[in-house]
Amino acid sequence: MAMQKGKMKKKGMARGGAMKKKGMARGGMMKKKGMAKGGAKMPMVKKGGKMIPAFAADGKGKMAKGGMMKKKGYAKGGAAKGKAKGGAAMTLAKIRAAAKAKGYKLIKS
Repeated sequence: MAMQKGKMKKKGMARGGAMKKKGMARGGMMKKKGMAKGGAKMPMVKKGGKMIPAFAADGKGKMAKGGMMKKKGYAKGGAAKGKAKGGAAMTLAKIRAAAKAKGYKLIKS
């Protein structure tokens, strides 16, 4: 094993100097975020003497198919099948005819 000549090398805090500062301890202002930064820059166009966003100048009007989403799956009423949709209620004559076709007999209570 070879012996080292001279002084031993200092390690860690013995070497001197403070630890590195992290985060807000370094000081300085925070970065601006979102609208504080100035917001997104929209491409603008001149129309009728005013500056308006480019998407508004295309003459399409409102968002295409904007608003509420279409209902899907069970939200549409998929679970209850064979349910009468908004039509008139079955009359007594229709109920009797359906019962007779199945072989039942209706009696007054």
